[in-house]
Amino acid sequence: ENMKLLLIPALLLSMGAHAEVSNQSETKVENKEGKKTDKADQLITNRRFRASNGSLSNFSLNTNINYNGGSLTKPLAADRPNISNAGDTTSIAGMSGTLNTSYRLNTLNRLSLGVGIQMLAPFNSTIDTSDPRAEAEFEKNQGNLDVNNPTLAYTHMNKFFGVQTVVSVGMTEYTAGNYRDVGYQRSADLSVNTMYEFGKTGFSAGALFVGSRYFFDKDDDALLAAQNETVFGFLPQAEYVINDTFNLRTIVRSNWYQNNRAERRSKYLTRPVTQSIGLGISLSRNIFLYPNIQFAYDNLQASNTNVGFSANINMF
Repeated sequence: ENMKLLLIPALLLSMGAHAEVSNQSETKVENKEGKKTDKADQLITNRRFRASNGSLSNFSLNTNINYNGGSLTKPLAADRPNISNAGDTTSIAGMSGTLNTSYRLNTLNRLSLGVGIQMLAPFNSTIDTSDPRAEAEFEKNQGNLDVNNPTLAYTHMNKFFGVQTVVSVGMTEYTAGNYRDVGYQRSADLSVNTMYEFGKTGFSAGALFVGSRYFFDKDDDALLAAQNETVFGFLPQAEYVINDTFNLRTIVRSNWYQNNRAERRSKYLTRPVTQSIGLGISLSRNIFLYPNIQFAYDNLQASNTNVGFSANINMF
């Protein structure tokens, strides 16, 4: 029911935005130099937004590659501190790649279907950890190549009062072993990603609104505390463009809430405040690289700071 309440305003917002631009039948418009520029790229100038949401072709193929590493002191270690204390986050390092195909319904709306592969602790044969959950995940999943959580999503891109906005509503089917082990079956997901540019300063600020409702096929009492039923959050973010290639980005996970199935009738828990800082590298409109680190405010030390890397590549 919580997810339905989240989905309704997002869909209404998307429908209203679509009505606002429906009288613009041409995808291409003339810019000041007389060159043709896609309407979507006029509205969405943020490099990360562009690369992560597909190319300008009617049909596009996008790959997203992620390495979620260990700590800053041991970046290639198998143990990855779960700094947000989240049941829907793995506690060991892993590498994944997702292939997304998308179809542009029109200039600002698209459907996408994604599927990938995942391998946990690909560089390790042992794990040094005191976390029983991480040890169990390692023993059951290390080195296994899993089909990684197929997703189906609808995305709308627009600009509202100068705010670049990407709304996405979708479903995820869980197939990765570390999620299936504790009963994750599927989820309904909503995200609203916003960014506002402050003139020609190079500085942008916005927020990421997220919400997920998870469904399970295991009701073992021993698993309930690790099964997050509903997760939602408001996450402030900021970027500074250094030049056409590099930009600095940070996101603060300051208002992020969850309830697990063991405590769902009592209260929502607040996840620890964490922050991610990274360097965005825009090699072209369709290639965006992002090395980054993540840390928790209440345990600010190198051994509890995660490292990561992601790459968004649109192939056509």
